[in-house]
Amino acid sequence: MTAIIFLLIPWEGKATGLSGDFIYLQGEEWELLAKPINRDSVLFHRLMEFLPDNHCITTANWEGYTAYWEVQQSHLYLHHLEVCVYDKQKKEEYSLTYQPDQLKEVFQPYYQDGKICARWFNGELRAGKGELVRYVHSGFDRNLETEQVMVLQHGRIESCRTYHNTLRAGMKIQHAQDEIIRRFPWHCFPEYKGKRMTFWVNNMQCNSDGCLVDLDVVIMSVRPKRENIDDKNHPLAKAFKEVLKSIYPWEVLFINGKYTIEFKDFVLTIWEDKLKSTQANDTTEYTLIGKVYGEEVRQILPYDVAKRPLIASYLTMDEKPFQGWLTDSTGTFKIEHLKRGKYQLVAQFVGLNSCDTLVTIPFQCDTLRLTLPLWYEYIEKYDCSPTLSREYIDKGKPNLKLIIPIGKEEVIRKHPFWKKYGVTYISSFPLKEDGKLACHLSIPNHLLTAYNEEVFRYLDKKFGQEWRKEVPPGIFGLDQSLNELHDYNWLIKTLSRKCKYPVAQQKRNKGCVLQVEYTVTPEGYISHATVLNQVPRAFRKSVMQVFQSLRNVPTVLRPGKSTLSILFWLDNMKKSPKADVIIIGYTWDDKPVLMK
Repeated sequence: MTAIIFLLIPWEGKATGLSGDFIYLQGEEWELLAKPINRDSVLFHRLMEFLPDNHCITTANWEGYTAYWEVQQSHLYLHHLEVCVYDKQKKEEYSLTYQPDQLKEVFQPYYQDGKICARWFNGELRAGKGELVRYVHSGFDRNLETEQVMVLQHGRIESCRTYHNTLRAGMKIQHAQDEIIRRFPWHCFPEYKGKRMTFWVNNMQCNSDGCLVDLDVVIMSVRPKRENIDDKNHPLAKAFKEVLKSIYPWEVLFINGKYTIEFKDFVLTIWEDKLKSTQANDTTEYTLIGKVYGEEVRQILPYDVAKRPLIASYLTMDEKPFQGWLTDSTGTFKIEHLKRGKYQLVAQFVGLNSCDTLVTIPFQCDTLRLTLPLWYEYIEKYDCSPTLSREYIDKGKPNLKLIIPIGKEEVIRKHPFWKKYGVTYISSFPLKEDGKLACHLSIPNHLLTAYNEEVFRYLDKKFGQEWRKEVPPGIFGLDQSLNELHDYNWLIKTLSRKCKYPVAQQKRNKGCVLQVEYTVTPEGYISHATVLNQVPRAFRKSVMQVFQSLRNVPTVLRPGKSTLSILFWLDNMKKSPKADVIIIGYTWDDKPVLMK
């Protein structure tokens, strides 16, 4: 019986919410609440053998891949596959993208004309976007604001319906125990005084207003007598049913055209002694949901401060000294069973300053957002501040902070500037060829610049302005490349320089215009790019590789979706007035092709 109880109770901590794939519908990216490849065990096994051994897995993505799908002529096609890979030697992660051509051996029965059609898939697929309306910490058991439910037969979409899901606030079943105990007619059942009664309930139905319409009490268990009652018409069952109907309103979800609650099946235990400890004046319990972000120094230009969701950030409340909470893989936390009142909430994370805030329950906003700042007090006291810089100057040992590209250490060390002006340097952040730092930079650009500016003032006072013409590169506050803004013009120049047109098409004296849609996140990163028109495969691959290489570069591009027109132009072609990027061809040895 104990085993059955554990199977029936909707324990949220016993499973993991899984991240699904993505699908393009009407030009928009939707979250696919499924992984269609996993439906075919043979395909799944082939794919696992195909992926690199060092691909990353998480509790939300045990397979280690994310597939992107699209719908063409009512059929589901695999657009591409992305895999996160960890390089043990370099101790860094990077993404690999596999196009259908690269996966044809895995999907041999379903590959045709450069496409992979999901003909193995039969059944229902859900795609969603917008805010989360319902979430159960298990698999794909969640619902978003807008969902499209597609029914497929051998990869062909037979029907598709769009739903707008909503939630009407009210009493949650998992928070209702105290209220049910308070309302239960204990005086009618003196024979059960001091006993614990467990009710198995299913098929709980509510209307749109939050009124309970009906439910089934499957079985009851009475402890410590170990008495099991399997009678829907038993007085205990009827009384329990009436108590639940008397509570109003219940939380109601309108999910895919039907009114429902979060859990249709649940187990609830009540006992009279708990009534004494229940506060009769206010039995409402609240849930506080929030997200914790942490500041970090981006390890790429311009080395500014960015925010990222913190995983496993630890939260405590002064009013609940023996409890603690951790944020999940998205930085989200959920604190339940809170009474009305004020709570001192503290969020902590190693290496960052804690965040201490007073929260009043009920909380007026939907989600509480906390940001843990860098440990500025420690940085300014021991690592980098104008005060520390002046202390070195007063001791006759002025020094500058800079970044040295790998391989240039000897050149910088022997630079005549240091000896001529009596200045030394501190550099623990070697720069690699790919533009990333080989060591972790924990001090943001503005603090490094403020430190150096004290030395600049000292040199100006002693030598005038002439020293500025002799400085080596890489000094914060002087080297403008360390503050480069990656804006729209930068994107155009980068694409013009890096996109390469295939030699075969050049020999055929053919030009091409390629339309690319790309997405920029609110943080300024290019998250995705899609080719909208039919173009030579090699050219498309070249352009997609360039966009892929830019995904980790912080930009000041406008968030959202934008479209670029990339033109490979020949003298015998008319230049497209709508072209944003104009490129020239390259030979196999990267030499520009001179066009007649």
